[in-house]
Amino acid sequence: MALEITRREVLNNLIRFKDSLLEMRGQKEGRQQKQEKEGRKGDRKYKVLLNRKTGDMRFAQRISALEHHIARKGSKKETAEEWKEIQIIVHQPNSHDAAHFEVRDAHDKAIKPADLDPIAWRVASETLSVLNIKAEEVKGQLPEMLGEEAALKDLSTIHLSSVKDRIDDLPGWMSCVSRIDAEKMLDGKPVGTYLLREGDELTIAISFHFEQENHLHIHPYILTVVEKEGKISDILLLQTNKGWILYFDDPNLNDSVLYEYYPSVQVILNHLKEIAKQALI
Repeated sequence: MALEITRREVLNNLIRFKDSLLEMRGQKEGRQQKQEKEGRKGDRKYKVLLNRKTGDMRFAQRISALEHHIARKGSKKETAEEWKEIQIIVHQPNSHDAAHFEVRDAHDKAIKPADLDPIAWRVASETLSVLNIKAEEVKGQLPEMLGEEAALKDLSTIHLSSVKDRIDDLPGWMSCVSRIDAEKMLDGKPVGTYLLREGDELTIAISFHFEQENHLHIHPYILTVVEKEGKISDILLLQTNKGWILYFDDPNLNDSVLYEYYPSVQVILNHLKEIAKQALI
């Protein structure tokens, strides 16, 4: 199944992960390979360095391993502080189950949108989503491989989306503001004033379940708007590899009667122009 991604960095991360697995597999008596064999029926963990600004993933053991890479950046002045140690955790009870990928920090805690720059958050979350979609596609097909190896075996079906306009380029984009901050920003503004923001922890969790049920890559965004009598409401917008949709409280996103997929977020805003009349400046 063809799978569209929104950023080239996502594919770069997947290629690096695949190369790292091949390198580990090539170390015949390597410690990591031994751990993989012993952990085939349980969780497997991979140390990763995540760039807080770009979402770039490097499969190194320590931040110090990036010194040579950072030194070659020259005028960009990239520093070790820009890199966050995380771990990709692979859950796979047995070889016939689909592998499930999760990202946590070095202390085994969940990573939140506020921990990274917005672009980095989108790249990291989309990388994880693609891994889970690919793992579901190859479920049970390659039992001789680890789930992560099977998921990354064929990356030829992954393509960069041709959609040009991006939500973070639009008027009213406020990045990772919370619901409380959004209400403060819209307080006293005319009816129809709106802002656009990243999905919060709740909508991210909801989207994760939608991905599993619908076999889609999904990234949530929220349109927060002033309605009549000063009421401030949230509208959930979902960006998927099939297009953009307005969420209507039904997890079956493949219901063609209920859901219409739009080619861009701007088309959705045009559809909502009677509700969302003017972007907050």
